[in-house]
Amino acid sequence: MQAQDVFKDYDFDASNISVLLDVLAYNTSLNAFYLNMISNEMFLDTALQRDSIISHAKELNYLPRSFRSAVATVDINLTSTSEDASILLARGSTFTGTLGNRNFTFSLPENVQALSTATQGVFKAEDVLIYEGDYTSDSYVVNDQNPARYLITNKTVDTNSLRVTVIEDNGAETISYVIRDSLFNIESDDSVFFLQAAENDTYEVTFGDGIIGRKPKNNSVVLIEYRTSNGELPNGIGKFVSDDTISGATVTSVVTKSKASGGSVPESLTSIKFNAPRAFSTQERVVTAEDYSTLLKTNFSEINDVIAFGGEIADPPQFGKVIVSVDLKNTDELPESFKQRYRSFIKPRSPLSIDPVFIRPDYTYVTVDSLVKYDINRTSLNIDDIKSLVLSSIQSFNNENINGFGKTLRYS
Repeated sequence: MQAQDVFKDYDFDASNISVLLDVLAYNTSLNAFYLNMISNEMFLDTALQRDSIISHAKELNYLPRSFRSAVATVDINLTSTSEDASILLARGSTFTGTLGNRNFTFSLPENVQALSTATQGVFKAEDVLIYEGDYTSDSYVVNDQNPARYLITNKTVDTNSLRVTVIEDNGAETISYVIRDSLFNIESDDSVFFLQAAENDTYEVTFGDGIIGRKPKNNSVVLIEYRTSNGELPNGIGKFVSDDTISGATVTSVVTKSKASGGSVPESLTSIKFNAPRAFSTQERVVTAEDYSTLLKTNFSEINDVIAFGGEIADPPQFGKVIVSVDLKNTDELPESFKQRYRSFIKPRSPLSIDPVFIRPDYTYVTVDSLVKYDINRTSLNIDDIKSLVLSSIQSFNNENINGFGKTLRYS
């Protein structure tokens, strides 16, 4: 602008041209920032916003893990005047577990039969699974002219508990739909639904179009029932009490066989970024050692890490086997019930000639002895506060760097 004669008055503080130049520069800076953020969110590796990461994961047919309810195994003892051989404990019957000063509600996910014992009027249900959380539901009306989105409105949903029912012809017909995660072998009249992540930390139910999967009739009612969860908070509860009566019988005691465990919060963004492309390459089958790790960690929130290797390198060799070792969070054991669950999950997805064998990991325990020095003139924290911060840092380092298979602990 110095080289021409038109705008000679630009170079002083009150110049209008100077103000316009500042506005243009500011606008250019904002656009550069905006375009940079857009380019970041376009790729799974660089995306920062949860909705962007979820959207990229959907393209890979990956469903991020939701909240998971803690589950405990109990024996339920009851008394009743019934002379039947068994008593039906209805789905949704509740129990209360206490941890600290907080109470958590546990309930039966399915109907359970309590069998009569040798003692008259005494009934017992053994090895009953009770899950933490309350049951709630969302309902929608099908409108072919203005299609609705069947969103699960509660963000603390445990998607493993979903039940979808379609009520048609003004209640004359009630159809239960089952969840599917692929289009394989689905006919036009199969009552199936699909689940996908939606925006704002929610999930969405979708149905078939009448060609692949049955399409609900117009004006029918879609009822979505599910269990909400408090995540990790109820883990460790080992004492439960019940309401005075369940299905007309009085509960005399609830004996804990295994404490509440497995509760977890939704999958982290880092985990989604890591698991989504690997789950896509795995395609719901286990062939390589990494497939075992990806599938198990994706589907079971209580797992911290997994390692797998061919039985031919075991000592002694076990040909036709795959040795799988699972490290659970917050425990150094691998209960037999967990082994059965993992084996039942893996077996249909592995080659027919390969048999998965689950073993307990070997652990190396590290004792950390720290001498912490600090300047009392440079902090208002007391000794207990500093001790808490140090312990938290050590534990965080352990969880992020060395608490898993194939990790290296360096003395430095």
